[in-house]
Amino acid sequence: MKDLLTYSAATAIGVFGLPAFAQDFDLPPDLIPAAEESVFSQEDTVEAPDTSEVRTRSATLETEFRAFRTEELAGGNTSGVRASAHYFGTYALSDRASLLFNLRGRLDRFEGTSFDFGNNVNLDVQELALSYTISPQTTLQFGRINIRNGVAVGFNPTDWFKDNSLVTADSAAPSDRRRERLGVLAITGTATVGNTLLQFGYRPEVSASAGSVVTDQDSIGLGLDRTNPTDAFFIKATPQFGGNLSVTGNILLDDGDPGLGFEVSGTIGDNLVLYGEVFGQKRLSIASEALAGGLGSAAFQQGIGVSSTKDWEVQAALGLNWALPQSFVGSRDISVAFEYHLNTAGLTSNQIDVLAGATGADGAAAGAIYGTASRRQEPLARNQLFTRVAWTDFWGDSDLSVLGFYVPADDSGLAQISVDVPIGQNATMNLRGISTFGDSTSVYGANPVKRTLQMGLTYVF
Repeated sequence: MKDLLTYSAATAIGVFGLPAFAQDFDLPPDLIPAAEESVFSQEDTVEAPDTSEVRTRSATLETEFRAFRTEELAGGNTSGVRASAHYFGTYALSDRASLLFNLRGRLDRFEGTSFDFGNNVNLDVQELALSYTISPQTTLQFGRINIRNGVAVGFNPTDWFKDNSLVTADSAAPSDRRRERLGVLAITGTATVGNTLLQFGYRPEVSASAGSVVTDQDSIGLGLDRTNPTDAFFIKATPQFGGNLSVTGNILLDDGDPGLGFEVSGTIGDNLVLYGEVFGQKRLSIASEALAGGLGSAAFQQGIGVSSTKDWEVQAALGLNWALPQSFVGSRDISVAFEYHLNTAGLTSNQIDVLAGATGADGAAAGAIYGTASRRQEPLARNQLFTRVAWTDFWGDSDLSVLGFYVPADDSGLAQISVDVPIGQNATMNLRGISTFGDSTSVYGANPVKRTLQMGLTYVF
């Protein structure tokens, strides 16, 4: 398995290259104004944007210092630090037009490495877009936009544009990672037609030579080749049914490959929310995509289910979120979420056994499969379970979040605990620990970083 670990992409300090992720309550500030969030996320209201609210919204500067200590699967410990400044908000250009910006500058330094400005200092243009309100019912945006979709907590099948987008990956929670990624260059719009909200967009393919500002030039590369690898069109429709039920239909055409899905959520009583999202798309499986270049022996490829033919693959996240009633917990604010994740593009139990037995050149092929799942931010296993417990104000004004997910096929998984402690009015200290468990050849146990401890200090101006 040493070949697998060497090949795996998840080697950066403090970065867990996981084949699956789970959302959390310890959210960074919302980067898209609430009036525009409805364009991209079913998590928020479906009302048309209020341009007067956007015009009065001010920018925010957030600074953070974060220290890491990691224990590697191969043995040894490594430390690292990061200092960053995050500037985001909107700027009104006129009564109808505004500029959305989300910029991050960061300086990283890791133990045992020499300082190189081009590698250790980076400016990330996560979002930079022009928004124009045609009418109270219709708004257009053009530029780099972080398009976020999905109602589930631990995995979002309808969040199409997350592939190869991460800027940093300090947390295993998709809610964090959705805000730690690069947006896509796109033109998008939202329109209210009767009682239905329509959301639509086009992401063009961007190709440019390596080493350019458009791609990966040191410090200032935009990475548009990563976020815009293909042409993609999408449309979403959210009709207003009234009551406690919300349903959104999705259509995606990515490089000519169609995809269909839906998101649904509803409340039962005052404490329980049931939700789910399902998406099917014609595509290659994770293993087929990873080994398309011919890696691995013929026997290994056959055992892992490699095929050159695209097929309809289905992803689903079905779950519930239960706010514990006062009769159980008194005045404490505690919620519990549980989800089942399906990914038919992932590996069955037998295929996971084949992956675990990979040696030699097949070990490198196995590493490519892990890396592809990590890059796509999808579950590597076909079946997975997820849970999260969030306790607001568990100690004074401090918040506690514990999450975990588990692969029944090989008894592997990951656990994360996070505590946010406010300091005064503007500062917050975050303590986070992440640990994988399972055999060193399992879905989660093979991760090169076995454990990590983090301490972050954030100050908002």
